[in-house]
Amino acid sequence: MENLWLIGMMGSGKSTVGRRIAATMDREFVDADSMVEERAGKSIASVVEEQGEAAFREMESAEIRRLAGESPSGAAGRVIATGGGVVLDPAGVEAMRRSGVVAWLDAPAGVLAGRIRGEDRPLLAGAEVASRLAEILAGRHSLYTQAAHYRIDADRPVDRVVSELAGCARIAVDDGSEVLIGPGLPHRVLPASSGREQAAIICQPGSRPVAESVRELLGSGAGATLVEVPDREEAKSIETLAGLYDRLADLNLGRHDTIVGVGGGAVTDLAGFVAATWLRGIESVLVPTTLLGAIDASIGGKTGINVMGKNLVGSFWHPSRVVISLDVLSRLPEPLLLEGSAEAVKAGFIADPELVELLIKHGPAFPMADVVRRAVVVKAEVVSEDFRETGRRAILNFGHTLGHGIEVVCGLPHGLAVAVGMVAAAAISADRLGFDEARVRVPLERLGLPTRIDTATPDAVLRLVQRDKKRTASGIRMVLLREIGDPVVEYVDEAALRLGLAAVGITG
Repeated sequence: MENLWLIGMMGSGKSTVGRRIAATMDREFVDADSMVEERAGKSIASVVEEQGEAAFREMESAEIRRLAGESPSGAAGRVIATGGGVVLDPAGVEAMRRSGVVAWLDAPAGVLAGRIRGEDRPLLAGAEVASRLAEILAGRHSLYTQAAHYRIDADRPVDRVVSELAGCARIAVDDGSEVLIGPGLPHRVLPASSGREQAAIICQPGSRPVAESVRELLGSGAGATLVEVPDREEAKSIETLAGLYDRLADLNLGRHDTIVGVGGGAVTDLAGFVAATWLRGIESVLVPTTLLGAIDASIGGKTGINVMGKNLVGSFWHPSRVVISLDVLSRLPEPLLLEGSAEAVKAGFIADPELVELLIKHGPAFPMADVVRRAVVVKAEVVSEDFRETGRRAILNFGHTLGHGIEVVCGLPHGLAVAVGMVAAAAISADRLGFDEARVRVPLERLGLPTRIDTATPDAVLRLVQRDKKRTASGIRMVLLREIGDPVVEYVDEAALRLGLAAVGITG
């Protein structure tokens, strides 16, 4: 887990809020100003008085870079409250952004003045507090905007501020790809780029409102054009792809421009493939609008379109950034939440037993921020180890070997088909490895996911499995479980596959 950096003016509540968030998330809290004072052996006021503000800024910058470069004890990153002037140092800002998510606590100067009146603040000495604060804020406003991933309104009760901040996270997938999770869209959706002239925003009808918000956030920077594609898997057809290429040619989209995919897993798969193949590869940024897309399809660089089967044509191409809005996900209709919950519990089955317990405890009313963050961490860690699926990444296919076939033959949404596929895999795991099949079935049923289906024949599903990407000369690769959090990839024969299908009601 990476750090949560809190920036903002004096009086914005960074220390108060930071301590609350750290306690809520069981993370270490660090006050950067206190660390400076500890190393200097004197107060910040004394440092400024004796050595000048420039000396203090140098100490502050060194402390920020040190904290950014350290690995915190334990798995969780720190919550770090910074001084108000930390944004004056570009190197420090870059170090913060690389080592975590940066949240700006913003409040009007009058509110800030009321909170710090009477305190000893060197920069306010001899000045009318509110006026001086307004002057400082005006001078730093653009710096805060550039430094922060998210702006948080700090002129509200602490509980509300803490609730929003607790959902903020930045998770690195590899050296060039990051996932931003926040209460809404970040005010800078695209990574900084000096060469970008325009962006093509690919969306589906249902995701158009979010795509419009993305276009508005791009503002006066890169020119942005919305390109709408069909819903669900129809978006991943050869015909849709050809039409997109024609549109990009009309736009004269260049090597330094960006493809932005806004929508469910189908459109992020498509947008990633277009980015990977247009001009032999350009930047992509993905904004998933479904839970399934947020925690699975958009992360890891797998792209694809459907030709004679699901994702049989594709490439590996990391997006430079994935942007996940918890506000968008929290407003999803129940069927889309249900579908996405299958991939969330899958992440728990293969690598995070605590996530499974969390989903069992809460069922369909699970805490969105916690579940999304934990599921993304699982996928990011696995993908970072094995980008092209030559080894460990294969565990992400738990439930998919038979699930893809069930999806096509039975016409089920992807997540529901994977749920059934996971039960089939659990049954084979029970037969081969002594795994307790109920440990998969029970969490799925608690979430309201299907665990049986009887609208297919084994032969129909197996015909599709034989064409699947997981087939090799040695047979069909399948992810099985020795225990929750302990997956293994084994080759299985037709008899084992039929056993798994029978366990979910597909017989004959």
